[in-house]
Amino acid sequence: MSFLKFRVFLLLVFATAPGLALANNLHLIDEDSQTGYQIYRSGKPSRADFKEICNAGITRMIVLSGDADKVENKYAADCPKLEVIYNNRQSVKTPLTSTFLHQFDEWVRDAHEKGIKIAFRCDCGCHRTGRLAAYYNMKYKSMDAETAIRDMKKLGKFMIFYPSLPPQVRALKDFMDGKSCSQESERCVDYVLGSDDYA
Repeated sequence: MSFLKFRVFLLLVFATAPGLALANNLHLIDEDSQTGYQIYRSGKPSRADFKEICNAGITRMIVLSGDADKVENKYAADCPKLEVIYNNRQSVKTPLTSTFLHQFDEWVRDAHEKGIKIAFRCDCGCHRTGRLAAYYNMKYKSMDAETAIRDMKKLGKFMIFYPSLPPQVRALKDFMDGKSCSQESERCVDYVLGSDDYA
């Protein structure tokens, strides 16, 4: 297959991937109808998508790709009530830290108690976002690791190129359960790779 044909093939796969009907891969993960709490996952929104996020009533955003200056801050006037509560570039290759997970749990607890709509995103809403969604699903919706992995893959793109994610999800489950990590050490919570290992 020529390089051009391969690129066309990838574009077709990208365009027809299941579960990606929304341009920014925005999906509701969980909600509480009594308090009004909702939590969403998303990819990097266009300006029109950002207005959609605002219209959904989302007022807190966790940016896992560290580029809030390109969307949330740039278009702040379009959604003045939205607050970016985290804006750091995480890596797909570097597992999540216990410090971040405890902070995320605190954001979730506060949003749930106050009936706030919250979202987290990266670029495509697939890999870093998928990993965090898997953590949420295991911790707050009692999913087992394999179900959370299937859910992560369902809303992802080109997941075959990110083989480190499923073992990271299994390691997250071990961490949540207070068990020793059953995966290779570089997939475990708090494992630190070199600073150039961003993806």
